[in-house]
Amino acid sequence: MYAQTQDQEEWLDKIFRSSVNAGSEVEYVDAIPVPLPFRKAIRYRRQAQFHPTRYVAALAAAFERAGGRIVQHCRVLDFEQQAEMLRVNSSAGLLEARNLVWATHIPPGINLLHFRCAPYRSYAIAVKLSDDAYPDALAYDMFDPYHYYRTQEVDGQRYLIVGGEDHKTGHEVNTEKCFASLEAYTRNHFAVAEVTHRWSSQYFEPADGLAYIGHLPGNPHNVYVATGYSGNGMTYSHIAALTLTDLIVRGVSGYAKLLAPGRVKPVAGFMDFVKENADVVAMFVGKRLKAGNLQEFSELAPGEGRLVKIDGHNVALYKDQNGKLFALNPVCTHAKCVVDWNNAEQSWDCPCHGARYSITGEVLTGPARARLEQIDLEDL
Repeated sequence: MYAQTQDQEEWLDKIFRSSVNAGSEVEYVDAIPVPLPFRKAIRYRRQAQFHPTRYVAALAAAFERAGGRIVQHCRVLDFEQQAEMLRVNSSAGLLEARNLVWATHIPPGINLLHFRCAPYRSYAIAVKLSDDAYPDALAYDMFDPYHYYRTQEVDGQRYLIVGGEDHKTGHEVNTEKCFASLEAYTRNHFAVAEVTHRWSSQYFEPADGLAYIGHLPGNPHNVYVATGYSGNGMTYSHIAALTLTDLIVRGVSGYAKLLAPGRVKPVAGFMDFVKENADVVAMFVGKRLKAGNLQEFSELAPGEGRLVKIDGHNVALYKDQNGKLFALNPVCTHAKCVVDWNNAEQSWDCPCHGARYSITGEVLTGPARARLEQIDLEDL
């Protein structure tokens, strides 16, 4: 981690002292592994890097060898408690369990954590370098939004991965600009031969900087949650596994108080809000709208989405590459916020709690449970 301004130097010194107090092996260094100017830098020793999806696949295989079962393509709809058991209704049928853990990015429905976790989008590109000067460490700058750099080797091929340009979900009008800015910044500092991959991801930022791991407030004692990972999923997943295993098996954990989701107190009127929004009723309920010859249709480019007014109603409108129009009720089915278009991911994103929908309204990312309502347009 390196500082490039005086203010960043002061902040870096605080990070260094905190890291030492926490027992990390950290030291000041005179060089960094990336070709950028800096004023001061620190290095953390005893770090590891591994292939995340291959690692998860190996964990899944070990879980099944131990007798576990993994059900895929199965959406949990709701659950109810009967005595000591939980009856879980899913798209694949009825499941029963003594404990339920929401390890799902953020739990669905309406609950306290949606108001204490801010959804963010983060961007990354993978590039090949013409000079083979791949860094031998993970490096972070301290700007906001930040940049990070690391080398990834896949099947003998090396790539430089550069990430950053984070913003709150649904709060950036031109998401393609985030990729363009990231690529321009990378080309300005590295000998880029080609950009091979690009992607964005979503994470949830907790109110006080620590993840929420433990009993889910407002639920039975045997319902747990792990969320608010701040983009540090591989680290927090292990902390969550240790903490939740202890809570379920022994009833206690050394991390329980520190990470308890219940440490965040409800705001005034929260329970009334939950009751009011538990089941969001669609505004249109199958209504057909007379579109007429609206200028918005002719101005909409293929592959573009936009919020428009039709017959006095707000409509999320998308035109595909063949000129076909898709119209949706733009009111998020989670908590009634209005979605906005994400041109980089070709999705409708909710700026309030991070729900994301496809061009046809299917849920891509929770906490929404129900799809956006489709609208029929007449006279087109």
